[in-house]
Amino acid sequence: MRSTFRPSAIFLTILMLTMPLAAAAPPASGENATISTNENWSDDATMNGHVTVANGTTLTVSANITMSTDSSITVEKGGNLVITNGGLLNNDMNSGIRVNDFLASVTLNFGDLGQEGVIQLKLDHTIPSDTLFNISMGNVTVNASTSMAQSGTSIIEFDANFSGDDLIVSFDTYYFTPTYLLWAKAIYGGGNVVTQMAQEIPNTNNAPLYWFQSSFDLIAHGSLSVTSSQVNGANISCHAVCNFDDASLMGSAPIIASTTASVAVSDTTISGSRSDEDIVLHDDATITYTNSQGTGGTTDGWIRLLSQRVIQTNIPNGSLDITDLGYSKSDWNALTDSSGYIVLVSDDPTTEHKRIVEWMNGSGVVKQEQSTITLSIGSSSPWGSYATTVDAPRAAYGTIELLLPYVTVTSIEPEGNTASVNRSIGAMVTVTNTGDVSTSANFRCYVDGEDADTQPSTLTTTVGPGESKDIPIVWYMYDAGMQSLDCKAFLPASFSGISELLTDLNGTSSDEINWVYADEVEGTPFIIYIVAVLAFMGLAIVISRQNLKPSLSEGAPKITPVIEDELKDETPEAKNSVYELGDDEDEGTEESES
Repeated sequence: MRSTFRPSAIFLTILMLTMPLAAAAPPASGENATISTNENWSDDATMNGHVTVANGTTLTVSANITMSTDSSITVEKGGNLVITNGGLLNNDMNSGIRVNDFLASVTLNFGDLGQEGVIQLKLDHTIPSDTLFNISMGNVTVNASTSMAQSGTSIIEFDANFSGDDLIVSFDTYYFTPTYLLWAKAIYGGGNVVTQMAQEIPNTNNAPLYWFQSSFDLIAHGSLSVTSSQVNGANISCHAVCNFDDASLMGSAPIIASTTASVAVSDTTISGSRSDEDIVLHDDATITYTNSQGTGGTTDGWIRLLSQRVIQTNIPNGSLDITDLGYSKSDWNALTDSSGYIVLVSDDPTTEHKRIVEWMNGSGVVKQEQSTITLSIGSSSPWGSYATTVDAPRAAYGTIELLLPYVTVTSIEPEGNTASVNRSIGAMVTVTNTGDVSTSANFRCYVDGEDADTQPSTLTTTVGPGESKDIPIVWYMYDAGMQSLDCKAFLPASFSGISELLTDLNGTSSDEINWVYADEVEGTPFIIYIVAVLAFMGLAIVISRQNLKPSLSEGAPKITPVIEDELKDETPEAKNSVYELGDDEDEGTEESES
């Protein structure tokens, strides 16, 4: 159906768009409220309840909103809270000025009251007796421990003239328990009282203002912007973008910035932190801090606090020497586990100082830890030890890599393919270092998994990165057959956990060598001939000398009668042979005589 044009509908729409929106206001009775359309709190009011600023929505606060204790504003991711020319305030704050720091002092001025009276100073606790805790005003000094013991209170009194002049109160103590001035009162005119709470005392020296607890929560998962405004007594958590420009934050520190946060502080005053820092950046949170004033004194402007300190190395069971770690400059030694991993500092609350890696002190000076970690492994073997010293990683998760050699046997070249059993064959072993550092390495050779008989038995050489070295050896075998020589690095036990990082554990094998027994004729005839000839000659000389001995004696040869006696019963032929032998001997004798 074709629709009918109605001018009256257009008129009503325009009228509704031009009508002013109803004034927005915070909840006042403790209820929960979600803001899903843009709102502007432009009138001073009191908020009691819990407000959520939804994704895609902006809440603008351009008035002074008094926040009831335990109220909260939460900005969802994608939401925006803009505080401009207004404030979120809570005046019911429990704060104190820390006065036990070195040369602490506060300056009081109650105006020109026109008469004399008494000043009372209220400390947060009674100072123990026999403790030096001197408080001075003008020419009068009181030991707080003695005075409080006598009065039974934690109040110190001085006579004063309220003529509009500054009254300087100084503190001299060796008492190390944090001690806070809660308020100062001027009592005059028979009972008139003017009270200045700790946060209302503007002038202090070495006496920072602290809040003991916050009054309401301000949680920003989205964007928080505070411009030309005040935020008092808030517990601020920043998870995205938080900007403070020309702002005043009293009792709203520390601002907690998660690792995803980006914080910008410019032309801003932060006072009364509840801890020793105004802003705590966790892990990777970022900060820009310009032309601003923090709580000061012993309170740091900001710190970077790591959730933990974990180190992954490439060295299982490696030794770590840690020096000057964290805010407290701690030193100790540790070992990595079997995978090279170590939780150097856990998230235990007692380890906070070891997890602070960067900070801006109370004077505005930015500092970083100057810590080093030495990772090492090694032994007294020829392989030696390897170490590296690096700056400690300033992150929750860091890595340290130790540069190592990587040495392998790249080739084994025998001088031939046949060798004789019980003899040796020469070979050249080539080793190469493809690692990053030089090393003096050991190598050994094997046959069928057993130690080979080589000279030298252990090969040692120094080889630099990218370098190759040739090592000559002699190889012996005592059984015939086809055999190859296997050579590989010989690592000390201390390197067992990183052996695969140092070498190829499989080593390298040579070509097979045919080991055979030497041929008896061709292999050794010459020596046999020499030995045989020498033996024959020796035997001939012995026989010749034995034959010459009887002929040299006087008279007839004695051998013949002996033989004759022995042969009486022999045949005539045998006897003749005996006599012929005797005749030959006589002839030999005659010839020798002639």
